[in-house]
Amino acid sequence: MNQQSNNLRLPEQNSVVLVGRLTRDPELRRTSTGKAVCSFDIAISRRIKDTSTGQWKDSDPTFVPIIIWGEQAERCGERLKKGFPVHVEGRLQTNKWEGNDGVKRSRLEVIASRVQFLTIIKQDSSTIGAKPTDIATDLQESYDNNNIDDDEDIPF
Repeated sequence: MNQQSNNLRLPEQNSVVLVGRLTRDPELRRTSTGKAVCSFDIAISRRIKDTSTGQWKDSDPTFVPIIIWGEQAERCGERLKKGFPVHVEGRLQTNKWEGNDGVKRSRLEVIASRVQFLTIIKQDSSTIGAKPTDIATDLQESYDNNNIDDDEDIPF
């Protein structure tokens, strides 16, 4: 390897954007200095087309731990519940620790800089009051209903 390649400095990019549903209620805690920290896990799955039936289905889910700090942590802890859809922006970080059994462990988690709630309240004229609706469900239904078949309907 020559000297030039050793000095090559690549730009670093650590950015993730995820959309998924909470697998459990969030856990809101405070540090010894009083700063809020909220943790929860989300499940993410891709929509894939079953070639044998032609129907769209969800792939096996991927479970991702999310950590958020400060005022946003407080809002997440107060308002989010298991099953709620969220849009998460953040960065990856490896958390390392040693268990009580002396075994070293680690896990990859997302340190969120932003969590957007994808559950809204819609007013329905046929009922009094409001009912909760998922933006994510509406978007997925729209996608499924308007999706182009992979190869057959490409216009070029």
